[in-house]
Amino acid sequence: MSSELPKAVIGQILSPHGVKGLVKVYPYSDFPERVEQLEEIMLQHESKSWRLTVEKGSVFGRFWLIKFQGIDSREEALVLKGAFMMIPLAERLPLPEGTYYQDQLIGLQVLSAGKILGRIIDVLVTGGHDLLLMKKADQEGKTLLIPAVRKIVKRVDIKAGEVEVELPEGLLEL
Repeated sequence: MSSELPKAVIGQILSPHGVKGLVKVYPYSDFPERVEQLEEIMLQHESKSWRLTVEKGSVFGRFWLIKFQGIDSREEALVLKGAFMMIPLAERLPLPEGTYYQDQLIGLQVLSAGKILGRIIDVLVTGGHDLLLMKKADQEGKTLLIPAVRKIVKRVDIKAGEVEVELPEGLLEL
């Protein structure tokens, strides 16, 4: 895994689990079973980074349990606490048609009827539908939350860098 390749964060190490070097991970992935296929991981914590081989990974409720090669005690696992787990973007699982990774949407220009409304600066994952946080083009510092639903988001073109929306009347003025 080259350190120069763009990476996707797939989880964060929360704590050691047990005394044999396992770690408990909060997954950022919508594919919990992905943990069973991991082979090599890059970890990043503050200014430190590690490249580790996954010995075994399993789903543990809403978390992952991972055993890395060479991490054989609770003390060694504790050093990894707080680290972000990353993989190269090319190793992400393909998504179904019409669904996107958050980082693919951030930075896209938002259009409505050919008019530039702003740019997506974040995607908020909620209990219901995700929300696109858009920085308005014509108002400095103003943002707008756009529900990421088919009724509003009409077209996403990653290559063109655009999202076409049809906003309900009055939403843009909020």
